[in-house]
Amino acid sequence: MDTNILPERENGAFVSSNLFLPLRLFMGLTFLYAGLQHLTDPSFFDPSKSGYIGHLISQYAVGSPIHYFLLAVAPNAVMFGWLVAVGEVLIGIGTLTGFLFRPAALAGLTLNFMFFLSATWNAFPFYFGSDIVFVMCWLTLLLIGPQPSLSVDGAIAKHFHAFGWLVTKPATYTQPQNMRPRNESPSPLSTRASLYPNQVQEVNKAFDRIKQQFVTHRETVTILEFVRAFVISLGVDRADTPRLLNAIQNLVNRKEAAAL
Repeated sequence: MDTNILPERENGAFVSSNLFLPLRLFMGLTFLYAGLQHLTDPSFFDPSKSGYIGHLISQYAVGSPIHYFLLAVAPNAVMFGWLVAVGEVLIGIGTLTGFLFRPAALAGLTLNFMFFLSATWNAFPFYFGSDIVFVMCWLTLLLIGPQPSLSVDGAIAKHFHAFGWLVTKPATYTQPQNMRPRNESPSPLSTRASLYPNQVQEVNKAFDRIKQQFVTHRETVTILEFVRAFVISLGVDRADTPRLLNAIQNLVNRKEAAAL
């Protein structure tokens, strides 16, 4: 399964990205409506009307932090107005259909941020202006991405893995290990935790030889049996076994030297 595309439900867990669908619909419809309104409003492109885009730009430039940018745009207000109106329509369509959703959200964020610095910059308190709210909404949609099964981007990314960046892997609830259902078998132990039969035989032979050499030392025999069980049950590598045996031999030799 493609790691970038997951079903809307996984193991019965509801994908949290679906919770943002109302916000996505609201932002898409709002921008589509705004763009169509500008395109069908004759006063928006008519310099003789009060709603002319050039007059609005001149008004917004007063006290705006992007004052010089607005004054530079004013002579080409009609072209700028067309760019804004068409851009709003495309952003709305992209948001609703989920086609190039993230680029559309980024464009919407940029446009609303520019409106915040101009049209609603002088709104006080700041939350009286809607553009800063739209900025945060676009930022949320940009981060969450489109719903894979409810967007064109999801279909594209599913068939063309190179476009997996268009969507985000949905966040799903992962069941804790201590909440495993009773009928579910526990995970198997590591394959290293058991030795092959021929290895067990070699280990037993080695321990038997050591045991015969030091059969008179009861403490040594007891230690050997513990070590034998440890090696076989935990699956210590054969490379480690000689070191264990040598350590026991050195311990016995030190005891014999001390006794002499």
